[in-house]
Amino acid sequence: MSVAASGSAGHRTRDGRVSSVAKATAILGTFTPLVRVLSLRQIVRRTGIPRSTAHGLCVTLCDAGLLEEVPHRGYQLGSALVALGGQVMDRTGLVEAARGVLERSVRRDGTEAHLAQLVGGWVVYLERRTSRHGAPMNNRVGMRAPAHRTGCGKAALSRLLDADVESRVRQTCAADHIPLPDFERLGRELARARRRGYVINLDFQPGRVSVAAPLVNAHEVVVGGVSVAGPVKLFDAATVEQAANDIVAVAATVSQRIGARS
Repeated sequence: MSVAASGSAGHRTRDGRVSSVAKATAILGTFTPLVRVLSLRQIVRRTGIPRSTAHGLCVTLCDAGLLEEVPHRGYQLGSALVALGGQVMDRTGLVEAARGVLERSVRRDGTEAHLAQLVGGWVVYLERRTSRHGAPMNNRVGMRAPAHRTGCGKAALSRLLDADVESRVRQTCAADHIPLPDFERLGRELARARRRGYVINLDFQPGRVSVAAPLVNAHEVVVGGVSVAGPVKLFDAATVEQAANDIVAVAATVSQRIGARS
């Protein structure tokens, strides 16, 4: 059974879009590295899709390898997504461009460096390098987070026009059911980041700070960000300055490599 064949879920809108595809995408988007298995009831509650339709879509997604059934628990993302995601990661070239470079910003024990790709109003973490005694941080590879809350995300957003930033943030907050930020405060923070070339962020995790810089491709289009982060107590004024110099240099090298690859 195809997705479009699942009863009313295959309805086409006036502009030709197929509602079942939007619903299937919504189901896939409910999973995160922190929420890896969801029951049908949880999927229905998170997406608002009727139970019978959600069940039909989940079964179809399982047939396609995009979901996998977890006995007595529900569903998890399927292995077919690995190949699809790998193609996108390879196309942007971020991971390859950061190889051997990202770790240059990790100078102190308790800190770690992150590489993230901007996807709409979110960032997706692609790589992580930790010091010998890294402090626990919630930046797992594969994790998707609202860009306006993270260091890498704010660095990337700082390269966009204000109207574009607001549009992306509004869509992200609506999709993730989170409150809108103070746009005036966010605008000031991004303007400061544009002038400096980096952002200092304290909003993502309590007690943690990140210093991040944007990544751009050969066409000067922002594609993501890099950051060095750790406990606030490790980042005095001198350390922040050094971290900013390091991460801006890392971002420049990675961006140059992306440009050479394009």
